[in-house]
Amino acid sequence: MATQNKKMSAGRIVGFVFLGLFVLCIFSSASFVGGLALGGFGKAITGGSMASGTDSIYLIRMEGVISGSQSSGLLGGTSITPESIIEQLISAEKNPRVKAIIIRVNSGGGSAAASQEIFEELKKIKKPVVVSVGDICASGAYYISCAADKIVANRSSSIGSIGVIMQITNLEELYKKLGITYTTIKAGKYKDAGSSDRPLTAEEQALLQEQTFKVYDQFINDVAQSRNIPVEKVKEIATGWVYLGTEALDLGLIDKIGTYKDAEMIAAELAGIKGEPNIIGATQFNIWDMFLNYSLNQVAKRIMGLNENPASAIFK
Repeated sequence: MATQNKKMSAGRIVGFVFLGLFVLCIFSSASFVGGLALGGFGKAITGGSMASGTDSIYLIRMEGVISGSQSSGLLGGTSITPESIIEQLISAEKNPRVKAIIIRVNSGGGSAAASQEIFEELKKIKKPVVVSVGDICASGAYYISCAADKIVANRSSSIGSIGVIMQITNLEELYKKLGITYTTIKAGKYKDAGSSDRPLTAEEQALLQEQTFKVYDQFINDVAQSRNIPVEKVKEIATGWVYLGTEALDLGLIDKIGTYKDAEMIAAELAGIKGEPNIIGATQFNIWDMFLNYSLNQVAKRIMGLNENPASAIFK
């Protein structure tokens, strides 16, 4: 009888699992249709008056973690990817009715490579670009913002955090307790550098430290050149510390203390737009993306802390 009850319990669990997966599939399908109907999936959704000849400002929202992919969207919040930001920059640059661009920033940073990619593309934009900071514009987000013509932040906004960090998890002792054994077959001396099943060797740590300092120097030099601040002064403040908006203004890291509306007025002035500016823009991310751009494999990676490239530099 007990065996029969156990079988029934196991059957119910399996049934609930399949029911959950079925509901998820239905919801995802509905999300796909809804996303198409709403014009989502990162495509431009314009607002304001789009009458022929209307001079406009293009609003780009840069909120969340800067990442090389959208895989951080479901468990890690909103992600900022080079593809989504660059696509919007190009759309704004090509649109003859767009006279200036505002980037509304609320990010603590993220991937070094992704931040640099957006920074390089932003430098190519010929139209005036104004960054409006919400709560935070730090590390990789500040790196990107340096390519703008003007940076506007609130008095208590968090600005800066010029620095680079690389963290590698050593789960060797945990694996031993769980009875997990790794067998590594490799070709190439450093191919498993950063593997979570063992500590770094002194040589590997020295090599990764060297790479970190190289990225750090790139960060400092780009900030110095973009903000017209002497390199030595940038080095003094490039401690990874986050400054208040008022402090950042004194250090030359931003151009003005002000609100989002102040940033609008500055962008309009730079673009020669008279009167109240017309704002258009695009959605950065929506709930449909979270269900359609995530996979169980990516969830497993995040839970286990296993990354394809665990030794990548991060601006945060």
